[in-house]
Amino acid sequence: MAGIADVRRTYVEPGTLAEGLEDWMAELAPYQWRPVPPLASRATALLVVDMSRPFVDEGRPLASPNARAVLPRVAALAAAFRARDLPVLWIVQGHHAVDHDRAGMLAEWWHTPILEGTPDVELAEGLEASAGEKVIVKRRYSGFLGTDLELTLRTLGAASVVVCGVLTNVCPFVTAMEAFMRGFRVYYPADATAALNRDLHVGALRTAAGWFAHVVRVADLERWIAALPGR
Repeated sequence: MAGIADVRRTYVEPGTLAEGLEDWMAELAPYQWRPVPPLASRATALLVVDMSRPFVDEGRPLASPNARAVLPRVAALAAAFRARDLPVLWIVQGHHAVDHDRAGMLAEWWHTPILEGTPDVELAEGLEASAGEKVIVKRRYSGFLGTDLELTLRTLGAASVVVCGVLTNVCPFVTAMEAFMRGFRVYYPADATAALNRDLHVGALRTAAGWFAHVVRVADLERWIAALPGR
């Protein structure tokens, strides 16, 4: 039977990220049917999804060099938000205990739990939540399901979100879609997300662009954020 190892393919490395990005943007362009409005409001939050050790560290089943290649751009986005005093939220997978919150299909599909209180819920090397930045532990793919993410965003007054992380086609994807369903404008940076292979990455970007998110470059976001008015 085929497994994750059979679909994992390195499609991007730090030295090829810039070129790969432009290829992905060209391939998704026919699906981005609407004009992309610049991020022009301070009412915006950054959601970093699953940039934690099980999804980034070398040798882990769900990790890949692709995630490690985009990690510096995730860090750059967080730095850009902090520089303008905009909120950064970190969303990580974690479970209190196997018998508390892993029942049903999740346990059937994923036999190895990621448990709170272990290094598995730590952010990957090169990323760190700054003082005052909230870390939200999710139990399923979506950052909204069973968490206070929406309450947090409403309290912060956010109208838009930038969603990044891994895997492009799973947890950030579902979180971005649910943000759209809740009325938030969503930006999905192609070079701050990564999947297990190129087909999954580009396919998810095409779907996001057509149906619920503005797919953009990190450089676009950095430029727009820098131009935002101060408080």
